[in-house]
Amino acid sequence: MYRLARFGLLLILLVSSALGVTVDPSVESELAEVREQIKRQNQRIGAGNAWITLYQDQKDYLALQAEKAQIEREMKTLAPKRDNASRQQLALLEERSLILQTRLTLLGEGGSPHEAYARVEPIEEPGEVRNPFAIVYALTYLHDTGRQIKEHQNRLDVLKQTIAIEQELFALYERQIALESVLGQQLSFGALNDTHMLIAALGNTAEVFTTALSVQEKRFAAFEEKTRSQIENELVNLVTIVIAITVILALGFLIKLIIRRTVSDTNRQFGIARAINIASFSLILFILLFNYINNIGYFVTVLGFISAGIAIAMKDWFMSLLGWSVIVFGGSMHVGDRIRVVLDGEVVVADVLEIGLTRVMLFEDVTLATFDQNRRAGRIIHIPNNYIFTHMIQNYTYNEMQTVWDGIDIVITFDSNHKKAQKLAKEIATKHAIGYTDLTRKHYANLRAGYNMRAVGVEPRVFTFACPYGMKVSIWYLTNSYATLSLRSVICQEVIEAFSNTENIKIAYPTYAVGAADERRFAPPIDIKTASLFETS
Repeated sequence: MYRLARFGLLLILLVSSALGVTVDPSVESELAEVREQIKRQNQRIGAGNAWITLYQDQKDYLALQAEKAQIEREMKTLAPKRDNASRQQLALLEERSLILQTRLTLLGEGGSPHEAYARVEPIEEPGEVRNPFAIVYALTYLHDTGRQIKEHQNRLDVLKQTIAIEQELFALYERQIALESVLGQQLSFGALNDTHMLIAALGNTAEVFTTALSVQEKRFAAFEEKTRSQIENELVNLVTIVIAITVILALGFLIKLIIRRTVSDTNRQFGIARAINIASFSLILFILLFNYINNIGYFVTVLGFISAGIAIAMKDWFMSLLGWSVIVFGGSMHVGDRIRVVLDGEVVVADVLEIGLTRVMLFEDVTLATFDQNRRAGRIIHIPNNYIFTHMIQNYTYNEMQTVWDGIDIVITFDSNHKKAQKLAKEIATKHAIGYTDLTRKHYANLRAGYNMRAVGVEPRVFTFACPYGMKVSIWYLTNSYATLSLRSVICQEVIEAFSNTENIKIAYPTYAVGAADERRFAPPIDIKTASLFETS
């Protein structure tokens, strides 16, 4: 088409010259107007148009490449010659070749630069949206990919607009050549040819760019629809899970509130609240696992193998967890109870501060055990929960019991009035233990209501036994489980004072006698022992 137009213009010029056609003055003004329009069209394209710049770089690259090839041919011709002029010319050509090579390197590797600028990278398929974190990734993917498609579309729009302007410019060049032929001026075929080549190059690029972008847009549209559907489903699932967790937490709070108002024992309140918290946490954990683990069967299988290995390696830890359930649900001890345990041969009487999943935390108070054996108190002691399966734990305050039997042994001489001593000891014990006696009577009544327990007397008891070195008066009375030493000290002082003030009661103490043969016989020392129905308190 462009060759035919050029041939037609030449024919018009020849005919006009042969016929001697008179040129209308308006032709010159029209030519000036066409040239002004060409100038404005070039300004519309602008110097910053990337497509024009890339095309010009390609032209420059091809021109430099052709020039370099010509120089190399001339260098091959001059290389065999030995005269000075040839050598000087060869040096100049070599220098020019290096300059051209540098410029070619700066312009690139050749080929069509439009291919790189119009390349549309394949869109990767996004991953499945199966958890809340994947929602963020999917939204980021849609945003970034959509922006990438939009950038390519903007490039294509600029390319199409450039082609349209160049086509208008080509038509103006055709008109300019026609008017120049009429006026007999030099024809602007160079600009026409350049515009024709530019339109052809940009047209091919636009065709490839349009096809590639259309394919990627359709691919992205399919991915976008699928991803948005998955995001919507995941959001619905997430809202459902949040509602379920909220309901679980609300029910747990409501149950704890009801327990707090109906159960008066603070220890039971604490234990039930802890059990509710653990149950709520476990239920929430199972909900999350079953919603966000893709292959439940595979997970259960792997979890089974892992659990078997862990169970062997962490047997004691699992036994402690089992011990926790036995303690909490069996009610063998509660927070605040006073218990007695033996740890590595050391007797410890302490109060329960906390019942954890793996261990019980105790606070060691000043007791008879610390007085007789440990000589230490105030320590924080941790015992593993599996201790209850292998050792005996003695609870001084089980089932709201607040009292315990305690005993004092005092040895008097054989010639003392042991009946009088027994009577005095019982009166003193009864006087000081009367409050604890009445309290224990009520507790025993509650125990008999829930257990097959026979009637047990709660009044203080005094027993007298013969010992190798005297009569042992054993005084038993009920006292506060948390303050046994205080009452023991008071009763012991009064009994010793009462025995000392009675004429026919003498406390046994170490004695010796010297016979005629200077024989020495030593009486054994006083053995004032203490005892308890629970060993020591």
